[in-house]
Amino acid sequence: MKAEERIGLIECLEHLRNSKVLVYFSYTPLDDTIIVPLYKQLKEMGHTKKIDLFLHSYGGAVDTPYKVVTLIREFCDEFAVIVPFVAKSAASMLVLGADEVVMGPISELGPIDPLVKHPVYKDVLVPVQAVWHCLDYLQRSISNSSDPEVASFMVTPLLNKLDPWLIGDYEKTIKASQQYAETLLSHYMLKDNLEQVSIVTQALTEGYLSHGYPIGRREAKELGLKVIDAHGELWNVIWKLYLSYEELFKAKEDEEKTTDQS
Repeated sequence: MKAEERIGLIECLEHLRNSKVLVYFSYTPLDDTIIVPLYKQLKEMGHTKKIDLFLHSYGGAVDTPYKVVTLIREFCDEFAVIVPFVAKSAASMLVLGADEVVMGPISELGPIDPLVKHPVYKDVLVPVQAVWHCLDYLQRSISNSSDPEVASFMVTPLLNKLDPWLIGDYEKTIKASQQYAETLLSHYMLKDNLEQVSIVTQALTEGYLSHGYPIGRREAKELGLKVIDAHGELWNVIWKLYLSYEELFKAKEDEEKTTDQS
């Protein structure tokens, strides 16, 4: 699909939603590198009544979603997130800062489980809860062993690889994700349903054991999120726009592979 066709789909989506549409479509972790380009685009757009963020992301840093929500809301009166397929982990945090989330039959959110650097392999990012569950498992292995000394002897080399300062940072990251979730929910998504804030925060930060757990639109509604069902022409436009960006990224990936092989 040509760029002109994508622009046409965005304009059609803006007409259907009576909004201005921003697109964030990425397979790399969401982080603060988005902030300056986003500000430039918002500044060029100027203040508008309603902004829709067309969002496809598997998550990233714990602080970035709050910054993105705060920045976008400087330029609009109403803010919504459109999820064509995936907005997981830290990307789900963005949804909590919206007034509503637009979802279709395949759209999914996920538990808020930010990514952190692996304690040993520094270039690898892992869900912070995965590290925490590992520590919990090691502790239980020692406590429940018939011979705690042997168990301790086995797991101590693993524990010695973990920097205590890093472990403390993981703990802060978990608490930060809870704090951000509560703040965003109480100010925006659940501002009219405050008694649900702590329940939703607990569910999204601690209630799901799988980092990739798919929270579809029905379950998102059950949690109390304000979900707009996308169907008919609206969903058709959203899905076509998603496929166009997926095609664009696939073409770039194939081009990079060809360049590397030559």
